[in-house]
Amino acid sequence: MILNLVMENYTTDQNIGFIIGDVSRLLRYVFDQRVSSIGLTRAQWRVLVQLQRLDGPTQSELADALEIGNPSLGKMLDTLQQKGWVVRRDAPLDRRAKHVYCTDKVQPIMENMSNIGADLTDHAMHGLPGAERQHLLNTLTHIKANLLEISKETPTKNNNLEHGKTNIKA
Repeated sequence: MILNLVMENYTTDQNIGFIIGDVSRLLRYVFDQRVSSIGLTRAQWRVLVQLQRLDGPTQSELADALEIGNPSLGKMLDTLQQKGWVVRRDAPLDRRAKHVYCTDKVQPIMENMSNIGADLTDHAMHGLPGAERQHLLNTLTHIKANLLEISKETPTKNNNLEHGKTNIKA
């Protein structure tokens, strides 16, 4: 009986998971629209951002951080290398491994992408005063930390978090 009453009043507009999913999807969509002329996809941008954060990871380490397979990453790295935006170097202790680095040529593109992202964030948060923006970020960070903690408590067979294969941090 109580479940029926709850379900009758339940809408996806009131569910945090749906709202966050919708916001995430819309941010990605608008971001892709704004950067289409640069010749860099959001997936490629994620690779470049991780490369700047990790400073010379192996391709396997980078794939783990991005939570994608080595073959998919390899294709993206081939494209980025052809554009002169990344370089692969032999690992000193393992001839099979390659370390991946951003080139200087990519820096202006990364700055442009960051500016576009910052502008999009400003537009998305239009009408929210600074204190509310900060409160929103703090709340989402808190929720993220809670979910990371829950994910550690209930590992599953397909849970990348259990294997340490995630770039999600509290």
